Amino acid sequence: MPRRKRQHPLIKVARAYLSEHQPALKEAPLRIHLLDGPPGSPRYAVSIEQCRANGCPYEVPSEDAASGRCPIIDCPIRHSIRLLFDRDGNLINASESGIHWG
Repeated sequence: MPRRKRQHPLIKVARAYLSEHQPALKEAPLRIHLLDGPPGSPRYAVSIEQCRANGCPYEVPSEDAASGRCPIIDCPIRHSIRLLFDRDGNLINASESGIHWG
């Protein structure tokens, strides 16, 4: 019998942060990236993004925008947050913008 897939521990921390600070994004998909850098630098980045309105001014299909495949780097209708964590899972920085963190 295959083992059950274990959820990454940062997902729980990121969801808790979103529930407290950005409830509008708490159900948005999370993307976790492992970062490379010197000791003491952020180890993980969690990016969350969601378009605020229907009808993209750049005519990107809503399916592509929802799945993170939007080709527009900085969009006025996108709401995105990037959370940086250290190797122990402690939040170091939270930045909010319209940038697509890919």
